[in-house]
Amino acid sequence: MNKAFGITSGQKAMLLYLRNHVGKPVPAGALAGVAGIEDWQRRLRELRVDFGWPIESGANRDGMPHDHYRLVAEEPDTDLAERWRAAKAAKKLVKSGSKAASGKARLLHYLTEISPRAADKEQLAHTAGIQDWPRRMRELEEEGWEIVSNVDDRALPPGSYRLAGLEKRPPRVRRAIKLRYEILDRDKKTCQDCRRTGQGVELQVHHILPVHRGGDNDRDNLVTLCSACHSGRHATMGGPTHDELLNPGPEPDLLEQ
Repeated sequence: MNKAFGITSGQKAMLLYLRNHVGKPVPAGALAGVAGIEDWQRRLRELRVDFGWPIESGANRDGMPHDHYRLVAEEPDTDLAERWRAAKAAKKLVKSGSKAASGKARLLHYLTEISPRAADKEQLAHTAGIQDWPRRMRELEEEGWEIVSNVDDRALPPGSYRLAGLEKRPPRVRRAIKLRYEILDRDKKTCQDCRRTGQGVELQVHHILPVHRGGDNDRDNLVTLCSACHSGRHATMGGPTHDELLNPGPEPDLLEQ
């Protein structure tokens, strides 16, 4: 620590170091050395959770080494700090009888509190307190909650989700959501035309034989396409390009099959 420069704690030393390297991945060893304290990781987490400094790591950003950290901006993010406060409050949620609420209930409460803003996978894992929290997110969507992930919104990092609406959708839409997941899983979340997958690829389910030509929701008539390839197919056959299970258009009876 260098008190002559106003650096009075390991936490302040790490923050100064990160601000001098904004946008650049910094190895954990460098931060530990700068901090000069054993609990430097806890102090670093406090910078994010308590003060809203946008610090990324392999824990909340895919594509970064797990032992590297990166400060995204030179100023703290008050919204980030607020979302963390909401996450910590949701983790303490109790149901009747003073028993802890389930991980799924805590996730829904948290997403409702911050809607329509998104939560990253670190915040969601903290809120749920269980390892299989992604499965609980999927269950919530299958129950009818309008939950958006990076599969639907390319601007969201992998593992991030947001609640787009505060009311459950009707049963026919819930059945479509479940079927959509089955098709995406069957096709390994990969466009069946160009084979693209992963972050930045918006995937949609397409009817091979269009609904207006007699096509139905049989699994053999459904295929996963990226938005670009989907647009290409519709350029020759007509009709709008969107996920055809989530947006069934003028043929609602198909979802009753």
